[in-house]
Amino acid sequence: MRSSPPGWRWASRWSSSSTRSPPAWAGRQVVLDGTDLAKPPEARLTRVRSESTGFVFQSFNRVPAPTAQENVETALVPLGVKARERREKAAEALESVGLGERLGHLPGEMSGGQRQRVAIARALVKQPKVLLADEPTGNLDESMRDEIMAVLDRRWEELGLTFVMVTHDSAITRKAPRLATLRKGRITVTEKTRARSAGRANP
Repeated sequence: MRSSPPGWRWASRWSSSSTRSPPAWAGRQVVLDGTDLAKPPEARLTRVRSESTGFVFQSFNRVPAPTAQENVETALVPLGVKARERREKAAEALESVGLGERLGHLPGEMSGGQRQRVAIARALVKQPKVLLADEPTGNLDESMRDEIMAVLDRRWEELGLTFVMVTHDSAITRKAPRLATLRKGRITVTEKTRARSAGRANP
């Protein structure tokens, strides 16, 4: 779990009048940009997901678009971005993850690591404030895992966003500056000091 910018925090609440011990998850509150995500109507939550959060999954989750560029463009459609701007932003996002030469490539023409890079570009093209990654390297071999983590780490450094990742890989957890471990229904959080690169955002 990487550093959080202003406006994103976890809070815990539990009534002192309760006679039972609270479970670890009881009263959890997620606040993003001053908005309690448990309270807004579904339409507002949909907008928050579209604008402020990016998702990377274990299985790549490529939408049925023919090329890498068109796949990344799909993240911008719900935001009302015009076609020309979508193409430009998608190309820039793919370039940022090292796929600038593969804009027109089809899924079958790319490796697992390259397909996961497309998924990362799609998650980041809308410039979200929070990136959520669920086992993003789970389907990759060790060398591809390290390659994808290097891409994610670099983009975290460059963009200054909040990066939350779920993983069972101890090689990844050892590098995390903040680690939340869930064991037997209880969450334990440990932090290690890690400064960002000079000149980068420091949320």
